[in-house]
Amino acid sequence: MQSDSQILNVGENDSVDVVKEARYYLFFWPWFLLSIVLFILSTYFYLRYSQTIYQTTAVLQVKDASSDPASFLTASKSPMFNFNSVKLDNFIAQIKAKQNLSSVVENLDLQTSVFRVGRIMESIAYGDEIPFSIIFKSTSVFNKIGLELSPDNGTIEFKGIKKTFDLSEPLETEDFILIVNKEILEERTFFINRSPDYKLINSLSNQIKVSSNSKTGDNIDITIEGSNPKRNESILNSLIDAFEKQQIKDKQKIFSLSIDFINERLVIIKNEIDSLSFQSIGFRSDNSIFSAEAQTSTALSSISTIDQQQFSLATQKALAESLKENLEGQDDFSLLPSNIGIESGNVNELVLSYNELVLERKNLLAGATTKNPLIIQISDQLNDFRRNIFTSINNYISSIDTSLGKFNEYKSRTSNEVSKIPGLEATLLGFERKFQIAEKLYLFLLERREEASISYESTLPNTRVINYAHTNLTPVAPKKQIIVLGSVLLALLIPFGVIYILKLIDTKIHTREDLEKLIPNLDVLGEIPFVEDIKTVNNSRGVFAESSRVIRSNISFKLPEKENGSVILSTSSIKGEGKTITAFNTAASYVATGKKVLLIGADLRNPQVHKLLNIDRKSNTIGLSNLLSNPSIKFSSDYVKHSFLFDKPIDIMLSGPIPPNPAELLGSDTFSSLLANFKESYDYVIIDSAPLVLVSDTIPILKHADLVLYTMRANHTDKKLAPFINSLVNDKKVHNIGVVLNGIKAGANSYYKYGYGYRYSYQYKYNYGYGYGYGADKSS
Repeated sequence: MQSDSQILNVGENDSVDVVKEARYYLFFWPWFLLSIVLFILSTYFYLRYSQTIYQTTAVLQVKDASSDPASFLTASKSPMFNFNSVKLDNFIAQIKAKQNLSSVVENLDLQTSVFRVGRIMESIAYGDEIPFSIIFKSTSVFNKIGLELSPDNGTIEFKGIKKTFDLSEPLETEDFILIVNKEILEERTFFINRSPDYKLINSLSNQIKVSSNSKTGDNIDITIEGSNPKRNESILNSLIDAFEKQQIKDKQKIFSLSIDFINERLVIIKNEIDSLSFQSIGFRSDNSIFSAEAQTSTALSSISTIDQQQFSLATQKALAESLKENLEGQDDFSLLPSNIGIESGNVNELVLSYNELVLERKNLLAGATTKNPLIIQISDQLNDFRRNIFTSINNYISSIDTSLGKFNEYKSRTSNEVSKIPGLEATLLGFERKFQIAEKLYLFLLERREEASISYESTLPNTRVINYAHTNLTPVAPKKQIIVLGSVLLALLIPFGVIYILKLIDTKIHTREDLEKLIPNLDVLGEIPFVEDIKTVNNSRGVFAESSRVIRSNISFKLPEKENGSVILSTSSIKGEGKTITAFNTAASYVATGKKVLLIGADLRNPQVHKLLNIDRKSNTIGLSNLLSNPSIKFSSDYVKHSFLFDKPIDIMLSGPIPPNPAELLGSDTFSSLLANFKESYDYVIIDSAPLVLVSDTIPILKHADLVLYTMRANHTDKKLAPFINSLVNDKKVHNIGVVLNGIKAGANSYYKYGYGYRYSYQYKYNYGYGYGYGADKSS
């Protein structure tokens, strides 16, 4: 006997019939259509009431450092260290710095969000779209302040209180002031949210995307997505403004530090000049010193030249020492004064480079910690620069000292020539030299301060705006075409998947092809369609009669030729497969040809033949079971019901009362003798027996049958029963058997066409009575 898994796997290796598969799924086209309609409607309402998201973009370009008007201060820098190369990553990080986003939130008051309330959805309003202004008195958080406006008055609801107010005057509460603009007022409902600033800053940081336009270019794209284009554009433009102001502020710090340093030096030098003036006047007055140029003009000429050179060197040394003191006094990395007049190009370049790295490190610290790898790298570079600056200043001072030493030697030789100059005159000249040095240094620093002031006022950011915020009117979400296409695909895939799964788990027999695959060695004698009205069994032109003629024709090839009558047994595997209908139809078909037919109801446990003839079993208490249970009773015509089908006579023996031992009765010699007598009197004896799988009542009758009509019902009989049918033949319990497929429906698996040029699509519902087992007769 074949296993269940073997039966279920029959035909797995067969080629797929594409047409049949397509016909199977097309049968369920109403479900596909319903699914498409539901998905299209759902998609329509989703697209109709979902928020439309637009993308707003602005473009910045990082400028070349030479385009800055303040660059004339550093025009003489050596190309030894090139720090002007653009680092777009630094600018990208600076744009989304927390202080810039905080400025945007504060300037645009993004903490306050106003929403228009529609019938189904809510949408954010901004700018002129809001017919009122609300000023909060504190940073308190409010969730959904309800506001209803009409031409006459307004109603506000917050903190569980609902209040009506006059629109002509501002509404002032302890938390906020509300002013309605009646000129642009229209009757609408709003609600207002007040969120903490840190949430808005985090939200903007996630919404705003900053990226380089290309790997090798110097353009930066700033994008934001939102449902309100005006709000998006205001946010980006405000962010650009805050970013440029921060750049200007950072650059101005350097010039401000230089100006402060120069002002401090000017105060000191001015005091020194005043002191020298008073000393010189006092010395002349006390010592009555007058002009001595005539005596010492030649010698003093040489000394004057030396003094000029000493003055220049002394000035440079003083400036270098001041810068060195400033650098030594730093506890952390701070900006150094630049371009204060030191003539060493190497020192100036190192100071400017140092300041740029300090500024870059400060900007990065706005969004990172000191443990950031980039911060650590810059700190190491700053330490290297500090050591280099110290070394360069010391070398420069050492060079000045060497030059001064040589000048002093030369001066000593020249002083011998003016030894005759009165000492008082020499002292006076010393005062004058100091005065001149201080005066020239004072003028020099005034010039530098003016240059630094001009640079401070003319400072520009390192970026220029290529495109201010611009919104693409084509929404980025929802993607209507993609959503509609996906909706249609899902509408097709979901019913297809459900039908496919149901087909995979379906274990029922549906078509003749299924029978031929499961029981290939048995003949299928015919198919009976599923009809609605059971009364059509008595219609000679009905679908039952037509299908019975086909079965009768095929039976003629299966029955052996005999002199006496033939016995045809109708059975099935389980209850509800239509064996009684098959027996009745076969009997009716032979009656229509004029044959003498006896239909025996041998299903003693669950008799059904009486229902087809509309006979009340309670009023007909005699039948087959009476003859079999009492062998002394002789057969008479009283045990046979005489009826007419298609205007021709048919004899019917009902099952009689339900006995306690139907299997023994049907296997008795009494039944054999009775059946032999019937074969002498009738052309065909057709027996309606019990199902073979449920009970053993039919087994004894099989040996008497010239042909077994095995009925299986489409959409009802399980494929797992096929091994049982095959075993009947393999075990030689049945010698001649034919299969009848009952209940064929026009459906996904098959279309039933029958008749002479006609197509029938009838269905029937048939109740096969109560279950099998011993007990009293419970049928009606």
